[in-house]
Amino acid sequence: GLMMAVMLAALLSSLTSIFNSSSTLWTLDIWILIRPKAKETELLICGRVFVLFMVCVGIAWIPIVQNFSELFHYIQSVTSYLAPPICAVYLLAVFWGRTTEQGTFWALIVGLCVGLTRFIWESVLDTPACGEEDNRPKAITEIHYLHFGCILFAIVFVWCWGHSLLTQP
Repeated sequence: GLMMAVMLAALLSSLTSIFNSSSTLWTLDIWILIRPKAKETELLICGRVFVLFMVCVGIAWIPIVQNFSELFHYIQSVTSYLAPPICAVYLLAVFWGRTTEQGTFWALIVGLCVGLTRFIWESVLDTPACGEEDNRPKAITEIHYLHFGCILFAIVFVWCWGHSLLTQP
């Protein structure tokens, strides 16, 4: 009983932190651009509505999570589709002064598109039951998601490097 209470408290703490941060980003960074003269009450309501939106997105996400057999592997696979582009661009920007804004922007766009393509592809195609023939593409069956993360890192790194060389410093 006590362990369950501790786990629920940790989960609620994490969720409130995510919701609070997301609504603050939306309200103060995006909504202000849409309505620059918004009053404090409007910003408060906007933040609360955005939290409600985030809760609905979270509930709608449940069926997608249920397609994955193990939650840990799901979390790791999603991370391997989204984190490598950010890491590649960050490392290149820190260690190579010639990195340009256009190079990083388009490298992140390419990384997002490639990562989302793999994620959607893997989410839509059902994993066959044990003993059944696996008719999914070899890009999914032969390349583990962690190896895909390394490949994605390399793609984004090379794209950012090449695009930076082709644009004004």
